[in-house]
Amino acid sequence: MKRFIYFFVFFLTLTLILFYVMETLSANTLKQSLIQSSKNQVIYTNSMLEGVLSEARTYAIQYTTDSSVRYYESQKQVLGTYDSQMKKNDIGAMIHNTLVSSQSVEMVGIYWKSDETFISTMSGQTSEPFKKVTRRGWETINGSLYFFSVYPYIKQPNIPLDIQFVVGVKLKTDYLLGLLDKALNSNNADAFFLFNKTLLVGNRTVDPDIVRAAQGMIASIPDQVLEYRYKAADGNYVILSQYIESIDSYLITYTRMNDVLNPLNRNHQVFFISILVILIIGLFVITMFYRNFYRNVYLLHKRFYQVEHGEYGTRIKENPGNEFDSLFKSFNHMVEQIQALFDSLATETELRQNAELKQLQAQINPHFLYNSLFFIMSMAKTSPDAVMQMSKHLAEYYRYMTKLDSRHVTIASELELSDHYLSIMALCKQIDYRIELPPNIGLRRIMPLMIQPIVENAIQHGIEEHQGAHRVFIAVEELGGGVKITVSNDGKVPSAEELSQLLNHVEKEQVPLGKQGIGLWNINRRLKNSYGKNSGLNFFPNEWGGLSVSLHIDFQLEEGD
Repeated sequence: MKRFIYFFVFFLTLTLILFYVMETLSANTLKQSLIQSSKNQVIYTNSMLEGVLSEARTYAIQYTTDSSVRYYESQKQVLGTYDSQMKKNDIGAMIHNTLVSSQSVEMVGIYWKSDETFISTMSGQTSEPFKKVTRRGWETINGSLYFFSVYPYIKQPNIPLDIQFVVGVKLKTDYLLGLLDKALNSNNADAFFLFNKTLLVGNRTVDPDIVRAAQGMIASIPDQVLEYRYKAADGNYVILSQYIESIDSYLITYTRMNDVLNPLNRNHQVFFISILVILIIGLFVITMFYRNFYRNVYLLHKRFYQVEHGEYGTRIKENPGNEFDSLFKSFNHMVEQIQALFDSLATETELRQNAELKQLQAQINPHFLYNSLFFIMSMAKTSPDAVMQMSKHLAEYYRYMTKLDSRHVTIASELELSDHYLSIMALCKQIDYRIELPPNIGLRRIMPLMIQPIVENAIQHGIEEHQGAHRVFIAVEELGGGVKITVSNDGKVPSAEELSQLLNHVEKEQVPLGKQGIGLWNINRRLKNSYGKNSGLNFFPNEWGGLSVSLHIDFQLEEGD
């Protein structure tokens, strides 16, 4: 009986595995074939579109360089009214002839800016789009695609007033929509154009979820058909995207794979039913023979699954009369140990995070404290006011450094710390400093101890290493979606090569070897990790001949943009 059951289980398992492999290979082959066919259709459609775009550009350039168009404005000044009108009619007839042989061009127009003369092949076309043209290129206006060429042609005008006339070619929207049908290879697919990632042009209604998914996934990589997978409530989709660089748009197709695979699934339903019947019979026989064994193994498997997914409080009820009781006891003991280990790990992680902040507070230069105390001792008899000022600033400085218990502080409080530090240094040395903080920025919250190390570097490596240097300036300004904090000094400035090496040094992914530059690397890495890749440090010479270090903090990442 056991051998029969073993053979039955082996035969059933082998059948299921072979069927699964066959179905998976068939489905993958069908999907890959469909996707490759769709890619070929997209490439073919893109080649046709490039031909249409090239045709429009050729027409625009042809009439921009045509002598009758170029000299029309000057000839009109010497010709009479009748001759001038005839000349205009000749130009109109010439551009009308263009549309006779073109299936994709809807309109050709010429606009002279000096006297606002406008010639168009389409009645009702206004000159408003032409008046706003400042350069040669493609424009999307009211859902229509235009190519504009300006004269002078060889050298682009620096300002719009230098433009003498504009030639515009408008493509037929219906023709572009017709190209979308050529990008489809099945009834389960659809396509649309996406201009500037926002303007959608299609000949059918497109699911908004598909559009949003495409906008979030597409990339501007020319000459490649990019493939994306999207899972929606009604099934799985394959989205193909072709970036058209010349018009900054995307040709996007999407196919619902469920509709493609349904015929294949229906062909296997009979086999599934047969396998299901065999499986039910087999499970019944196996359950009857190994009822007690199977039930306990399944219970143990279920509890392991729960533990695998983080349910460390799960336990198996002990039953002394069960042959699996010792195994269940071992399982319960193991889970208790795992739960205790994770609790310990969570506590250790929290302590480590608190230790990082304490480490920042502990990075206090003892020489700074010694020098300040010596200054107090030396001035105690001769200048009590200086002693009081030094003691006040020193107390405020160390109170901030030692009481810091938050992972975020305000810009104002950080600059107040720098003010105390610079006041102490100004009492010990001849240092002039200034801090500019707009009132609407001071309450913005940042990570602690981002500004102070740079201020200390300005004193230690800038002013103290350059004879006669004595100025420090801290400026805070809004910049886009964040702030820019610049610390400048008139001390020693590195060469251009040294500045480049310093910037490369702080941009490294790994911690630099040695102790040189660790502080700046740490600040730059904290900025990028907390506020995104647009944040970080920058170095440049200033108008004093010294070095300026700027911190750019981009708040858009933490605000959800």
